[in-house]
Amino acid sequence: MEKFVDRKSELEYLNKEYHKEGSSLVILYGRRRIGKTSLIKEFGKDKDIIYFLATEESEKQNMEMLKNLVANNLNNNLLSEITVDKWEILFKTITESDLSCKKVIVIDEFQYLGKTNNAFPSIFQRIWDEILKPKNIMVILCGSLINMMETQTLNYNSPLYGRRTGQIKLKQIPFENYKEFFTQELSEKELIQKYAVTGGVPKYVESFKTSHNIYEEISDNILNKQSYLYEEPLFLLQNEVSEVGSYFSIIKSIAAGNKKLGNIATSLSVSPTNLSKYLQTLINLDILEREVPVTETNLEKSKKGQYKIKDNFIAFWFQFIYPNKAFIEMGQEQVVLNKIKTNFIDNNVAFVY
Repeated sequence: MEKFVDRKSELEYLNKEYHKEGSSLVILYGRRRIGKTSLIKEFGKDKDIIYFLATEESEKQNMEMLKNLVANNLNNNLLSEITVDKWEILFKTITESDLSCKKVIVIDEFQYLGKTNNAFPSIFQRIWDEILKPKNIMVILCGSLINMMETQTLNYNSPLYGRRTGQIKLKQIPFENYKEFFTQELSEKELIQKYAVTGGVPKYVESFKTSHNIYEEISDNILNKQSYLYEEPLFLLQNEVSEVGSYFSIIKSIAAGNKKLGNIATSLSVSPTNLSKYLQTLINLDILEREVPVTETNLEKSKKGQYKIKDNFIAFWFQFIYPNKAFIEMGQEQVVLNKIKTNFIDNNVAFVY
C-alpha cells in the first residue's frame, strides 16, 4: 500500500477551498504516478465525496459509470434503473440532494472525457455555470496528461478558462521528506542512492522499499522486462507528444552530456531553431529544466543557458537503460547491471548529491 507522505501545503489549500463559503472549482494535475489520487483520498477521508474515474471508453459508458456512482452515493434506486443520455441530468440530481454538508465531486482523468468528445469542456462549462456554481459544492477536475489538461481547463481558449478558483500542479516529493516513505532505518548514502533512481515519484519509491541493496532493486524493478518501470518513459511521453522518437533523441543527447542548445543540435545534426518547441515541451512536462548563470541580465535570451534532466528516474533510464536495451532484450541483463555498477556512483549519484 502506497504511504502518504508530505503534501501538507496541497492538503491545506484543498481544505481551505472546501471550507470557504459557496462553491469552488479546483484543477489538480501532474504526471502519472505522482500521487494525485492519494492526495484526493487523503483530502476526502472525512468528506461526502463522489469520486469518478473517467476512462477512454465511449462517452455513453462513462456517463453510465457516473450515473451508478451518483445513484449509490444518494441511495437513489430510481436513478440506477433509468437510462441517462445527458450529463446535466446527473449533476442536477446531485444538486437536488441534501447539500447541508458540502459535497465534493472529483472527476479523475478528466482529459479522457474531452478526448472522447471534444465538446465536453464546453458542456461542463455550462454545467458549472448553471448547475454547480450556485450550490454548496466543491469540484476537483484531475488529470495526468499535462498538455491535454492545460489545453482543456487552463488555457485562455478553453471554455473553462476563468472558471477555476484555483489549481495545483502536483510535483515530486522533495528529498527532505524522502525518508518518510521507509519504515526501516536507512543511511544517508542508501537514501541518496534510491533517490537518484526514483526521484520523488511516490509510486516509484514504493517499488524500491524491498532491499538495502540498490543494485538488487534496479535489477528487479527496471532491468526486469515485466516491470512497469522498464518502459515507463515511453508510456509517459507517448501519451503527451506525437513525435516520441524526436523527444527521445533530445533526452538521450542531454543524458550523454550535451547541455547547451548548440551541442544538442550538433549531436542530432539539426538546426538549433528546430529544437526550441521540443525543449519547451519537455520543460512543461517537468522532464527538463534550463539553468542560466545568475550573473546573466536577460535569462530568456542568454546563450549560456544549459539544459539538464530534472527528473532523476528519466536521467537514470536514459543514461543506463535506453542505450543498453539490446542487451536486456537478448537476456543479458547482467551485462547492463555490471555497467551500472561501474558508473552509477560517479556518473549519476554524485550529480544528484
